[in-house]
Amino acid sequence: LTIHPQESVTFVGRTGVGKTTLFRLVMGLIRPAKGRIAINGVNVADIPHTEKRRLFGYVDQDFHLVEGTVADQIGLKDPSISREQIEEALLMVGLQEYVSALENGIDTDISRGTVFSQGQKQLLAIARAIAANPPVLLLDEMTANLDSITEEKIVSALQKVSRNHTILSISHRLSSMIASDTIVILENGRIKSAGSPEQLLE
Repeated sequence: LTIHPQESVTFVGRTGVGKTTLFRLVMGLIRPAKGRIAINGVNVADIPHTEKRRLFGYVDQDFHLVEGTVADQIGLKDPSISREQIEEALLMVGLQEYVSALENGIDTDISRGTVFSQGQKQLLAIARAIAANPPVLLLDEMTANLDSITEEKIVSALQKVSRNHTILSISHRLSSMIASDTIVILENGRIKSAGSPEQLLE
């Protein structure tokens, strides 16, 4: 499988087929038994873990809060991520207005309890993933537990984000797949078929 820059690809398949394992392989967290995964010709297994946040943004169903402020949730206290980048990420996912209305804006401490709904946490997770402006975003079933209205907001935020990123996602929902350029159906750890949403629906 070859994925092109700024292409949006959704992987689908039954539970246990290897979708999350594929993401771990793409990020170089585990090594393939054979073959290789390369980004611009560089084997991901050879990329130092310290460089991974510059390369990959990862979002799954569970957003884990860290101790500290709203800004800390996005920048993860990384000194190389500026306030401007944090604010830009909030703007991109549509949370800037909500956060600005908090007592201390992005400096509001949320350690003692969250002021964010489940859907807003998922938008925060996207903001965290894009703050360092990585070229590749990996989205693992991130809308699985959300209602359709909240999912629509997230898909809309992702469509904005996708203009500058290559997006790989795992999804069971048709609404998320329609926004993709390519759908890849996995079966028994292999690609069964791949094509545009229209081709696969036919």
